[in-house]
Amino acid sequence: MDHVELKPYPFPAGMEIPRLMPAQEFPWNGDGYLAAEVLRLKAVHGLEVAIETGTCLGSTALWLAENFSLVDTCEINPEYYKIAAARLGCDTEMDCGASGIEPMVNIENMDSQDALELFVQSTLCESVFVFLDAHWNDHCPLLEEIEIIAELGAKPCIIIHDFQVPGTTFGFDSMPDGTPFHLELVAPYMDAIYGTNGWVVNYPTKVEGAMRGWASFAPVAKG
Repeated sequence: MDHVELKPYPFPAGMEIPRLMPAQEFPWNGDGYLAAEVLRLKAVHGLEVAIETGTCLGSTALWLAENFSLVDTCEINPEYYKIAAARLGCDTEMDCGASGIEPMVNIENMDSQDALELFVQSTLCESVFVFLDAHWNDHCPLLEEIEIIAELGAKPCIIIHDFQVPGTTFGFDSMPDGTPFHLELVAPYMDAIYGTNGWVVNYPTKVEGAMRGWASFAPVAKG
């Protein structure tokens, strides 16, 4: 299966919802090819826990909650956090460590580096999927995020959103110095996580919705 039909998730009535991006009512910015890659990684590697940096308005977190037993997600923008928390069934006036959704969803209003360290330390195993999508602020935390994963000794499956896909015109983000999110940028960090020649990268041949590129990274299958 290389494509998943995605459904929109409604926003709470009475809340003012900013228009941030195309297909924001849909998980994965409307990209069913990306959703299919997540499910492929889950099946191949037996993934049970999902970690997301950059909750934004919560559409992807809602999808993750339907497909993983535990979801940890973080959003630094307080207004986006309130919207996402409401959609996830979490009361922002109380401790939001556990939402009303089954399976358990944990959403934190904090920067991705601190949150990722907290999340990875609490789920330090190989059955973890990490989605890195916290690229909106002036400071781009991508490399720090990957470095934290390496320092903690975790070997999760990782998808980086807004990644430059060779030979395509799919959208991508860049570091503050203009360097695109590309393989040369992140390869040394992946070596630190998985070991040299210990990982594989997968790119999409098709995208949809917001038309953004991505790349998945996973440990080489044992045996």
